[in-house]
Amino acid sequence: MSKVVRIAAWVAGLLLALAGHSSMAGDGQPEAEPARLVLTGGYGHKIAVYGLGAGWPLPFAAEALARYGLEPRLGADLAQWQGRDHDAANRTLWDADITPYLRWRPGEGSWHGAFAEIGIGFHLLSHTTINESRDLSTAFQFGERLALGFNFGDRNRYEATVFIQHVSNGGIKEPNNGFTYSGATIGIPFD
Repeated sequence: MSKVVRIAAWVAGLLLALAGHSSMAGDGQPEAEPARLVLTGGYGHKIAVYGLGAGWPLPFAAEALARYGLEPRLGADLAQWQGRDHDAANRTLWDADITPYLRWRPGEGSWHGAFAEIGIGFHLLSHTTINESRDLSTAFQFGERLALGFNFGDRNRYEATVFIQHVSNGGIKEPNNGFTYSGATIGIPFD
């Protein structure tokens, strides 16, 4: 198991353990999800990822999904990928993405501040190569993300996640090296 995966697993366990201690609103229920500024950091395949974005709750089908513990969300990010191969022709690229997410929360109780989410979205890259061997072939990419997280702080308005992200062109053009990395986010409410 790679060092990055071991670290991500350790952080996920820590986040889930802390989730049991997250605060609730005065009536024992978490408040409605606010829009958040999202700070992202990640690493994989000798590439560091640093990003800034935003996440919003989506009103579409929210009431129908809520009975199953599901929340629709939308994320938009701008990230810089920094390659670690010193002799590479291109060591940096920009990644802009928009991703709808479906977030699931356990039922009421001490774990209600925790969540899991999955998202499938679209990425636009400034370059199609990074490092010496990572060739993504197309600027347009698909992205899949799986995350575990929890809400914390004043009225549960902040959030932290650990995630695994895969970015690939889905076979549109070869070579299709793709890029998979693990990382973490911190969400800070706008209001």
